[in-house]
Amino acid sequence: SVSSLNDGGFVVTLTSIHQDGDDIGIFGQRFDAEGNKIAVHQPDTIPPTVSIAMSDEALKVGDTSTVTFTFSEEPTGFTAEDVTVANGALSDFTVTSDAKVYTATYTPTADVEDATNMISVGTDWTDAAGNAPTTSTDSSNYSVDTLRPTVSIAMSDEALKVGDTSTVIFTFSEEPTGFTPDDVTVANGALSDFAVTSDAKVYTATYTPTADVEDTTNVISVGTDWTDAAENAPVATTDSSNYEVDTLRPSIILTSTDWGSGLSAAEDDSDGTVSVTTSGAEDGQT
Repeated sequence: SVSSLNDGGFVVTLTSIHQDGDDIGIFGQRFDAEGNKIAVHQPDTIPPTVSIAMSDEALKVGDTSTVTFTFSEEPTGFTAEDVTVANGALSDFTVTSDAKVYTATYTPTADVEDATNMISVGTDWTDAAGNAPTTSTDSSNYSVDTLRPTVSIAMSDEALKVGDTSTVIFTFSEEPTGFTPDDVTVANGALSDFAVTSDAKVYTATYTPTADVEDTTNVISVGTDWTDAAENAPVATTDSSNYEVDTLRPSIILTSTDWGSGLSAAEDDSDGTVSVTTSGAEDGQT
């Protein structure tokens, strides 16, 4: 059928039976007074979408990640407040030369160890037609490990004398990577039997003090050339409690006698005085 319009144009209405691949339907086309087709505006009712990508999804101490927000169409009213981040914060939030793409820099929070995190975009923005997204959008999961590892050092014996050894126990907050005897500095002694135990966070060694030493102030130190599994290094060198080393054996030195330089046969069993100076256990006595 054909229907005339006040502006001289007309509308042709027809019934289609599978002609366009669909089922039976009624279709119409508007024409102007010259018989030219006039496009009919179709309202935009399609909700917009957004995807979220991160340049780094395994963040450790010192890391940042570029976050890219890519929209299906240019968004209206999209701001940093529409974004929720886990265990971190966004900065440098900006739209790129492509109005459908925004970027920001994600910086993780310090002293966090969390394997499950997402960045989310809410629904308080629209497309140009005013359509809002149907639901919030989440990024892929990312992990954050900004917790620096620590180690404690214990000794089974902290007052060592001649013949003594001490078991040294290194206990880590998490399994260390690259920890070797070269990371350990000892005072007035040496380590042997360096080994990891059945617990991968615990190492042991045997400390043997140096001979002929008398020192009341000593520590064992672990440096910073090892990391955790995320490659975080410790903040600083770690020292043990103080321990004492006394492996200086005592001695006696003859200093004087009142018999002169020697004794004759006639002086056997006679009284005399011998003066000696001791060192070590009785240091300074005469």
